[in-house]
Amino acid sequence: MTDSSGSAPGADAPEKAPALRRSPIVLFDLDGTLVDSVIDIAAEGGRLLQARGLPPLSLDEARGYLGDGLRRFIQRAFAARNATVTSDEIALFVARYTAEPVVDSMLYPDVEGVLRELADAGWHMAVCTNKAQVAAESMLDTLGIRRYFVAVCGGDAVSAQKPDPRHLEETLRQAGFVNDRAVMIGDNRADVEAAAALGIPCIFAEWGYSAPSAGHDADRRAAKFCDLPAILTALRDIARQPA
Repeated sequence: MTDSSGSAPGADAPEKAPALRRSPIVLFDLDGTLVDSVIDIAAEGGRLLQARGLPPLSLDEARGYLGDGLRRFIQRAFAARNATVTSDEIALFVARYTAEPVVDSMLYPDVEGVLRELADAGWHMAVCTNKAQVAAESMLDTLGIRRYFVAVCGGDAVSAQKPDPRHLEETLRQAGFVNDRAVMIGDNRADVEAAAALGIPCIFAEWGYSAPSAGHDADRRAAKFCDLPAILTALRDIARQPA
């Protein structure tokens, strides 16, 4: 059957965008939340510093510079040595680290078991990280947990990184979800601020790299990764209650 123009009905109609799902979804930060990666990042940064005749980083120093992506990390490292890193050095650092992000990095205790438990309980999961996209994907693949995440959204894949809430919004969009049943989990003030700006709850990961004060405004705090299922269940039950 055709219409008066000779075309099939709806032939030229634009395709409808797929409906966004309202299932519960957890957005995880990566470094300091899922993965303890400070040794590898500090080592690569230390090589760049030493090439300039500057002292390498201690792990405690490196932990304090993490949270806002690789570029900001190396800028902070050089600033701590009263030096300025060049754009070429930044590019070299990012390229070298991205090529092999997992040497001594490892999952925090209980990560894989908890991810499996959450998946079995009906939670969907995604990663929202300020880390470079290629490095994040490589790390998750190498450590064997990429399959648990419906989306991975790195800091260089968006126009605005955490603490900007648009980074969380883009992660949810890529995953195919809306934010009314989303929860953010992270160890950095950027995670807490982004979640608050988007209007979703945030669980602060106390085992991560930031000082406890960074999680002051979080909705919940978790001392260990294995605490997450119970906290998430409580948050989901609250969200189900009628207004």
